[in-house]
Amino acid sequence: MFSVGLVGLPNAGKSTLFNLLTKLSVPAENFPFCTVKPHSGIVSVPDDRVDMLSTISNSEKKVYATIEFKDIAGLVKNAHQGAGLGNQFLNHIREVDLVLLVVRAFEDEKIIHVENRVSPQEDEEILMMEMTLADQISLEKMLPKLQKETRNGDPMTIAKLGIAEQILNKLVNLQPASNFVLNEDTDKDLIKWRKSLNLLTDKPILKLANISHGGKNIDYDADFAMDIKLESEIVDITEEEREELGLEKQSGVNKMIQQCYQKLGLATFLTTGPTETRAWTFKVGWTAQMCAGIIHSDFEKTFINAEVISYHDFLVCGSRKEAIESGKMRIEGKSYIMQDGDVVEFKVGAR
Repeated sequence: MFSVGLVGLPNAGKSTLFNLLTKLSVPAENFPFCTVKPHSGIVSVPDDRVDMLSTISNSEKKVYATIEFKDIAGLVKNAHQGAGLGNQFLNHIREVDLVLLVVRAFEDEKIIHVENRVSPQEDEEILMMEMTLADQISLEKMLPKLQKETRNGDPMTIAKLGIAEQILNKLVNLQPASNFVLNEDTDKDLIKWRKSLNLLTDKPILKLANISHGGKNIDYDADFAMDIKLESEIVDITEEEREELGLEKQSGVNKMIQQCYQKLGLATFLTTGPTETRAWTFKVGWTAQMCAGIIHSDFEKTFINAEVISYHDFLVCGSRKEAIESGKMRIEGKSYIMQDGDVVEFKVGAR
């Protein structure tokens, strides 16, 4: 299960967003450090393809892809030194696969700001600074041991030290660890080791501007913007009612979930039949054989082939039978790179 951490200053709107995402009841009050322990919830990834295939196949059940969201307590300046229980909160971020920065970008005197001002850019700088400094401390603690281990002349250990020092150089210059990019021909074990460092600023990051629809907003370069409070109040209205309010048809929260899914490098293949239509999550670039193992580990070992129909062809043909008769079904082998939206039936042998 891939996870997304909601990260922001106190009162940025994280807990309200989490409640909207998960429909779970967690505290979302107007005072700093309302959230201490991270709450988590499993959220369905909206996908019209599941709905359409379920209707075509007359499925008894439909199952969407899912992502776990974690509401992490608000960070404050000097969190890396323990301010506001910051070290504890920073460690919670290490547990997630993607960081979603929730930044307040609207003015409202009734809502407290921990810095007594409203500046989304400065808020982002505080959040990134604290994560960067936490990573710097983490690497500085590790270096002496690595330096000692290189005395035996082991090439792999020497390479690890070189990577650590170059990442640390980025961090010291207040750049995220992700700014250090390994060469394409880097040894796979070194790539795996770098990932095992679990640095906060090496994780993919998305920026969400929490705005006020119809209120006074502040310009801020975010990946997407949403009025979290409004979306939580109109979560059950229809697309037509959204348009009447001057909002996009697709809810802001659904759009955000899909962007998180894509940022994580995830895609979906589908299976469908009378019993069930299901969306299965896989990493972009995975082969058909690897994807078969998602359904059951034995399927990867006993994989024979994959019968693949593109979602568009399945929709046009109106059924699996028609797609096969129209020549739209392809037989793919172990090395076939699965595509988002492939409708698949795996053929496997006995163990």
